[in-house]
Amino acid sequence: MTKSLGLWAGLLLAAPAHAAPALMPLPQSVTLNGDKMLAIAGPLRADMRGCGDATPLDRAAARLNRDVFKHTGLILDAKTPVAVSVTCRDATGGVDAGEAYRLTVGASGIAIDADGPTGVLRAFATVRQLVGLSPLGIEIPHQTIGDAPRFGWRGVMLDTARQFISVATIKRQIDAMERLKLNTLHLHLSDDQGFRVESLRYPKLNAGGEYYRQAEIRDLVAYAADRGIRIIPEFDVPGHSRAIVEAYPEVGSVSKTLFLGQPEMALNPASDATYRFLERLFGEMAPLFPDPHFHIGGDEVSKTVWADDAGMKALMAREKLADYKAVEAHFLRRAAAIVRRLGKTMIGWEEVTGAGLPKDTIVQAWQTSNAMADATATGHRTIMSAGYYLNLLMPADYGYGIDPAATSAAGLTPEHAKMLRGLSPLLANFVTDALVDFPHAALSPEQEKLLIGAEAPLWGEIAPDQLIDHHLWPRAAALAERFWSPATVTDKADMYRRLAVVAEQLTVSGLDDRANQQRIAARIAPNDSGAVANLLAVTGPVRNMAHDHRIKAMLAGKRFVQPLNALADAAPVDSLVARRFADDAARYAGGERALAGALKAQLADWRDNDARFQEVAAGNRMLEAARPTSELIAALACAGLDAVDAVEAGRKLSPAEVDAANKLLARLEQEEAASWRPFDAFIRPQPAADLIVKIGPGVRTLVDAAAAK
Repeated sequence: MTKSLGLWAGLLLAAPAHAAPALMPLPQSVTLNGDKMLAIAGPLRADMRGCGDATPLDRAAARLNRDVFKHTGLILDAKTPVAVSVTCRDATGGVDAGEAYRLTVGASGIAIDADGPTGVLRAFATVRQLVGLSPLGIEIPHQTIGDAPRFGWRGVMLDTARQFISVATIKRQIDAMERLKLNTLHLHLSDDQGFRVESLRYPKLNAGGEYYRQAEIRDLVAYAADRGIRIIPEFDVPGHSRAIVEAYPEVGSVSKTLFLGQPEMALNPASDATYRFLERLFGEMAPLFPDPHFHIGGDEVSKTVWADDAGMKALMAREKLADYKAVEAHFLRRAAAIVRRLGKTMIGWEEVTGAGLPKDTIVQAWQTSNAMADATATGHRTIMSAGYYLNLLMPADYGYGIDPAATSAAGLTPEHAKMLRGLSPLLANFVTDALVDFPHAALSPEQEKLLIGAEAPLWGEIAPDQLIDHHLWPRAAALAERFWSPATVTDKADMYRRLAVVAEQLTVSGLDDRANQQRIAARIAPNDSGAVANLLAVTGPVRNMAHDHRIKAMLAGKRFVQPLNALADAAPVDSLVARRFADDAARYAGGERALAGALKAQLADWRDNDARFQEVAAGNRMLEAARPTSELIAALACAGLDAVDAVEAGRKLSPAEVDAANKLLARLEQEEAASWRPFDAFIRPQPAADLIVKIGPGVRTLVDAAAAK
């Protein structure tokens, strides 16, 4: 980050939130050109030069103006338009080509010099943020922004197989992606739970489940392309294919042994019928998605699913395949050939790395940073996803702190893996070396070129349609910065300050994140949803699948359908309210005594909310479990109030007061740690109602300040 950009960020963050154009992702450079401002009293009028067919960019300019209205509510004077002069250096491009741009704000308007049409879209995203949430009028400082992405592949993945996601919900995510300069939407379209695209050749794939009509897929693809976003389809084979095998048993293998009460299923690599089926199925699906990439999954194939198949031994003998891993590789090579004949480049999860696939196959690393290092070492272009799994409900700074190019940053540490393996044979079975991130050398320059980008998956076990906006954003905005901005942009505190503004912008622009949270609160407590909303604002869900109660049920041999309508489903992963409180507490402890009134008012609200919550929770089975959570928030708020009172009175907290506060904070830290690492959720007790209270850091700062007087 350049010095001028750092100064600019500081100026922005010192301004009121409604006036602060928090840039995210941070550009490569920002230079202020004096102290003058461009006042915008009329609509933005874009004039395109050298961009080829300007129709898509004209639509983008119209979206930009609509967003300006959403962000400001201002009725702009059509007679005084603001000139936006756009020049493309090349009229050709793609979602990951021509994305660089130079944006200048001056007295005569806004000038955009882009490498290509897609660069114009990325510049428009920056203009949205420069306008900010400014209902009193729009003024943008004169400045020059130079920007280009670090990686060409910057994506999110949505799991439409486990939980069907409506077209309207997907379009909302595409809109938000455009605003954050993300350019790849990976749709997981088939799995054990369903096949989600209409097949005219194999209609039984769609029997009994929700799916997208082919016309809807074409509409989604066009909608995304208009916003500079590719859609990558994934049809997972040979494993994760129960839906296919149940619809067309002739192409499947079914084990006689049971896993968690069910026979395992996968496509049958020994049958020529399987490959004829894939040839026709992929041949039907591929034209729906014009992007040259086609994802076939290839992950988590059971070690025993083919053991009972009579034709498998004959295949192994004929093809000289030593074991079932070699059988899997044989299948993947034949599937890759089908994809290649369709004119597509195959993508597969990291398990495909050792299958002897063509070098143009792209590997998606999902378990560890080691997998990315190993895939690039074998000459494969690679997408990094390890560490970015949004469904694990880790806070934004967790993934933000993992560089896509780091070779030992995501996965179990060897020490943690050793501890888990020592606890039980069952855990030892699950904790394989594939989950462990061993020390690795840094990427060579050749490997760095093969790392094409990163992608944040949101798997669907606990992410139904109504919670997609809530689970994806604003954390995906922080990861968009990690994937776009220079590797030197790493300040987590600065990221969170800007993320708070970006989160507001995304909601104002049309996300349903807060509306859905309010719906859940109102559904649970129609007589006082405000008390529930106050509690949710300063709590977050447990992490690393601790809230997915189906897992423990399955391990116990039981089937459990989990309703995803509880408090932990609605609680934000990152409580930006609690983070703002912690920032204010730090400023107060640092000497800004004028903050005392605001801090005491906030703490009193949290203290007093307990009485409201306890009243509405009495006899309400949906809220009973969170009564201890509400009591804990109130007790912490009282400790914070005592600390502020002590500082204001110029006295130290008594040893008894400090001890009582420290016991509360220690409990909080224990509950936070209970699900911080993978697998810990299954060996450590979790907090009440699966909720973690988030105001601890701020209260800790106040208590420490009062104890040191």
